[in-house]
Amino acid sequence: MGPPPIHSLRNSLTFKLVVIAVLVVGLLMLTIPLFLIIEEREERRESVTREISAKWGLDQTIIGPILTVPYSVTVTSNSNNRVKTFLETRYLHFLPEILEVNGSVIPETKHRGIYESVVYKSSLELKGRFPKLDWDIAEVAEDEIHKDKAWLTVGISDSRGIREDTSITFMENELLPMPGLPTQQVITSGIKAKVDLSDDNKSLEFHIDLRLDGSSSLAFSPIGKTTSVSVDSSWASPSFDGAFLPLEKSINEEGFSASWKVLHLNRPIPQAWGGSAPEGNGEHAADGSSYDGFRGKGSLGFSFAGPNNVLGNSSFGIRFYLPTDVYQKTSRMAKYAILFLCFAFAAFFFSEILQKAQVHPIQYILVGFAVLVFYLLLLSLSEHFGFDLAYAASTSGVVLLVAGYACSILGSARLGGTVGAVLVILYGYLYVILQLESYALLMGSLGLFAVLAGAMYFTRKIDWYGVRLNGRQTNADET
Repeated sequence: MGPPPIHSLRNSLTFKLVVIAVLVVGLLMLTIPLFLIIEEREERRESVTREISAKWGLDQTIIGPILTVPYSVTVTSNSNNRVKTFLETRYLHFLPEILEVNGSVIPETKHRGIYESVVYKSSLELKGRFPKLDWDIAEVAEDEIHKDKAWLTVGISDSRGIREDTSITFMENELLPMPGLPTQQVITSGIKAKVDLSDDNKSLEFHIDLRLDGSSSLAFSPIGKTTSVSVDSSWASPSFDGAFLPLEKSINEEGFSASWKVLHLNRPIPQAWGGSAPEGNGEHAADGSSYDGFRGKGSLGFSFAGPNNVLGNSSFGIRFYLPTDVYQKTSRMAKYAILFLCFAFAAFFFSEILQKAQVHPIQYILVGFAVLVFYLLLLSLSEHFGFDLAYAASTSGVVLLVAGYACSILGSARLGGTVGAVLVILYGYLYVILQLESYALLMGSLGLFAVLAGAMYFTRKIDWYGVRLNGRQTNADET
């Protein structure tokens, strides 16, 4: 028995469905380069953002102030059967009892070519006090503690962002800020000021005015026994991130304000210790706390840029996101490519049956290319004109192109208009889904269910065994 005649395969409904399925799979393979293009453009945007940030100021995280006090320890070593005794300098670290931060942030958008990045100027006021210092932590004689050579340190992610002189008042004395840190046992970048702690009767209150430029995010580490932070800004699209969310927040078109309050019970950080971060059972910490297992292991899914430190991932703050991320939205749209192809091909397929016309596979391929070109148009136009306007323009162009082509090959303005209407409804519905991030899956599922129900209803009386694409129907028992 020889192969079926060519005209028989051409008029076969099953054969046409197989061809359409193969075309859909083949066209979906073309979306892989599309995703690579989106990724490349997004990486380019990130590269430009980093370049702008490097010149202005990187993401900023504030850690401090911390009191760092040197002390001497007599150390004995035995090397080559020779006993040597020498003095080694170590450090005590004290965290404040109360830390209050009040900040005002003025953001602005910097442009380079078609890309933009968010930078800001911040005015920060840090005030509070340290508790009475417990010198017994050093486990040495008190005269071995160099109280007159202590340092008040503040950890800053990127010190290049300091644009104006920093004012530091401690124990009612104006201090001279200096770059660098006396030791990197706790934090690795920031500023310091020399203090004299010889008078134990003085109040250990501090007041710091800091003018700091940065980009993308501003965060704080809750090092106070009680840490209170209040920030306001004119940026209307903040994202609150980190280990703690604000207790109170207000967001409107004019900007936002937010406040946090964190207790020392909320994070495993001791208030005072000697040497580097305590390990094991925390025997070197004043309150017996330990850092063991709290150095970023098993993070909670967030990561604020900041000076490397042993205080763990407990920082919190604000990310200044741009209101629209065209690459993320375009990528989400591209994931629906199979839906667009299936709906477009289904519209032509049912038009073949209803109009008694035939659409060649090459014509299906051209329609598929038109559907895929939509994403390139959307990506390229959105970089210049924004996502919403680009979406409207790309949708209009593709719908008019496909609808006009359908009118020509199907020989019916009504069917061509129907194909165009189907695409308009699909593009419009998916645009609505993009805006409803929390309900996107629910709305998508309901939409697909409605489409399936409609297709089953309108095709319920079709005798699929009797359908022939050349317009002639046969009985089920006809051979």
